[in-house]
Parts: sequence; C-alpha cells; structure tokens
Amino acid sequence: MKTTPSIRPILEHEIAHWLQRRAAADLKGRALACSINARNFLVRAEKIAKDSTIVSYFCATHATEEAVAAFVSACKSAGYPEAKAINLHDHKNKASVSAFAQFISGHLNDTGLSIAHRPDDDVLVARIPDGDEIQYFPLGLHLFTFNEDRQSETHKNAFEGFSSLFGSPEDMRRHIVTRSTFRDRALYASKGGAPAMSIDVLARQLQDHTFLTLGLIWAAIDVVSHREREPFVIQVLGAINEVNAGFRPKPSGPDTNAEDQSN
Repeated sequence: MKTTPSIRPILEHEIAHWLQRRAAADLKGRALACSINARNFLVRAEKIAKDSTIVSYFCATHATEEAVAAFVSACKSAGYPEAKAINLHDHKNKASVSAFAQFISGHLNDTGLSIAHRPDDDVLVARIPDGDEIQYFPLGLHLFTFNEDRQSETHKNAFEGFSSLFGSPEDMRRHIVTRSTFRDRALYASKGGAPAMSIDVLARQLQDHTFLTLGLIWAAIDVVSHREREPFVIQVLGAINEVNAGFRPKPSGPDTNAEDQSN
C-alpha cells in the first residue's frame, strides 16, 4: 500500500513559519494577499492528496502561481519598472517566472548552498561550502548574480544561462508554453479519457511546488526589505521580459494592415 504524499513536514518547518511571519509583517496589498493564498493552497493540496491526486496537483500549481504573483507584485511596489511588463493574467508570463525561479533554485542547489534559521536573531542564513569549511551569510538576493561585475544590471548572461538549458530560445519558449498549459491538460478529460496522476508523480510534484512556492515568497519578502534596487533582481526581471517578448504577436506589415482595414 502506497503512502499518501505529505508536505506537512515542509510546511511545519521553522523556515516556513519564519516566512509566514515575515510575509504578514513586510508584504502589503496584492503581494501579501497572494502569499497568504499560496500557503493556503499548499495546505489544501496536502489535505486533498489522499482523496484526489488531480485536485491536489491543481492546488499545488495554483499555490505556485499565487507565489509568482506575490513576487512580481512585490517587485512593482518596490520600484522595479521591469516588473510592470510581466502580465499576471497571462499564464505564459507566470510560467516564465516560475520556470526561471526553478532554474535559479537548481543552480544554487548544485553549488551546495543550503538555508538555515538562526533563532537568536530570527534571521535566515545561507550556508555555503568553501573547501572543507562552511561559510555563513545573512540570506539575501544581494548574494547572487549572473554577472562577473556584481553591480552590472545587464540580463544577457541570465537569459543565455536559462535558454541554454533547452538548447535554443525557441525550444525554451516551447517548454514554457507546455508548462503553462500542463495544469489544464492534467485536469480536463480528452479523447483518450479522464486524467489521472499516480501517487509517486504527485509526491514529486507536491514537493517541487512547495519548495518553489516558499522560495518565491521569500524572494518577495527580500525584495521589499531593501531601499535600493538589487542588480540581481534587475538581471532576472530583464531575462524574464526577454523570454516573454517572444510570446507577443509580431506586428503586422503595411500590406497586412491595409488588407485588414479594407475588410
């Protein structure tokens, strides 16, 4: 008999509780509402998993979408004009943000970075391997960069690093389109029959979406905690906007416009 997937240990971890407290204290408006709703849907995903893998998966993916909205809304409120181009009503735009966040998370995991809560001063710290030693730093987006010059705001390296995962920018955008519609295809019946998801697949999806959701909420909190704009955030937002620009319809040529106006 297979065990019902559980994300409760993650949601009850001290880091998750820290995020909940800080989100309530630091986020405002839509960013706060979306962060609360994201956590609520993770709780629902946990509760419904034993009864319906499909509905549980829907709740987990919705949690990630709400966390994306929390992060982008926080960037807008913190004075990042680059965030204004991200349309939170467009599933492809939101999928670009979550896919990029997953890319960054995977890269940091490969470097051996881990996160801990320091209860004495109630902060999160990054544990970074340095040879045989472990270095500890206050966790913040200022620690990260895609550029040799940490103060450079260009997004070229960020975009190229992300698109290189897929072989080409075209393949990358096809992946994001698939990602943006995967939830619907997992929910709706087709000619092949009703959708289904195994317990094992759900377990992986719940864990991935939970870590991604909490990571995005942390990023939203960090963004609003600084008065100055972080170069890393500008790099990431610029790369996301370049990804999303490829989804916009090409302007019609003069002949096409003339033909349209005559009909």
